[in-house]
Amino acid sequence: MNQSLSAISAVSLITISLLHATGLAGHALHLSFMPVWLLFMTIIALPLTFIEAAIVRRTQQLPLQALVPMTRDADAKTTWRLLPWLAGLVLILLIGYTAQYPKQYIASWAQQAVLKESISYLLIFFAIGFAWVGMRRLLKYVGVLVPIALIVNGLSAKYNFQIQLLTVEQWQMVAMATLLTSVLTLGVYAWLILVQPQSTHASRSVLPLWLTQTVIGLLVLTIGHTSGQLYVASYMFCAVFAVAILADVIAAQLQLKSIQKPIAFGGVLLLGIVACYLAEYQIFDTVLQSLSLLTMILYCVFVGWIMKISHVRKALNFSHEGIYNLWRVAIRLVVPLTSLWLLLSLFI
Repeated sequence: MNQSLSAISAVSLITISLLHATGLAGHALHLSFMPVWLLFMTIIALPLTFIEAAIVRRTQQLPLQALVPMTRDADAKTTWRLLPWLAGLVLILLIGYTAQYPKQYIASWAQQAVLKESISYLLIFFAIGFAWVGMRRLLKYVGVLVPIALIVNGLSAKYNFQIQLLTVEQWQMVAMATLLTSVLTLGVYAWLILVQPQSTHASRSVLPLWLTQTVIGLLVLTIGHTSGQLYVASYMFCAVFAVAILADVIAAQLQLKSIQKPIAFGGVLLLGIVACYLAEYQIFDTVLQSLSLLTMILYCVFVGWIMKISHVRKALNFSHEGIYNLWRVAIRLVVPLTSLWLLLSLFI
């Protein structure tokens, strides 16, 4: 039970932090985004949540280690083993992306120039410190930040009840934010599932996490734009632990590759600071989104087309064959084609 609550706390903290960082929560049309958020969480995010479940339940390892035996079992090229490294790079970029967000608010009321410039780096530094202690043991205590942040944001919100039809570009923006916020295929779900009690069906481990992200996202979009020092403080607290989770996911896999703990966390800290610095440039968003979509497409190809069907079916153990077939169609066609559409939209 404690592990399940910790996992729910983790996805809640990540969802709150990234929805604000992507700008979706503060948009004037936040209420119009709600049905689109729900749509993409259902047709894209839901199928993707089972990819990492299949990997973990098949190998009982995190993706960086799991891809070695999985490629061997599937007689696949060893280049597929680079996929978790690509996912780790995306997590590093997300750390910088999340930490960079509060600078625009700090600059409006902080008087010290040093504070304005260093606040994002301090966020990463503290996050790495908490990750060093171990986020799995801290999550059961920091989960209380989620309702506090929602209440603070709700009290300081500038409610805007404007609803209108969205343009194609706005649909793409919501879809992209949905995929980034869900941190799917990046190792986070695997990190959370691995320590939970093994259940008969993968859905018992996955669906509570997906449902939590969906509901928290809807609540954040309902509240909409908020501002003020209390809002910045609540975001900072949530973001510190969200970044700590992402850092712990990376460092845990590096340590299993026989990299010593100080080197693993030191590397994540250094790369996170570099990503935070680069996040100030406009091209950073395009790079982050492109790599995220590329990672998702490649994981869909690997699990949907290359991994043996019998292995996937046994690992997920859906209660009905029809549900498995529906999921397989989504992973083979719907998710990759939608991701490809979003990827092309970044450059066209």
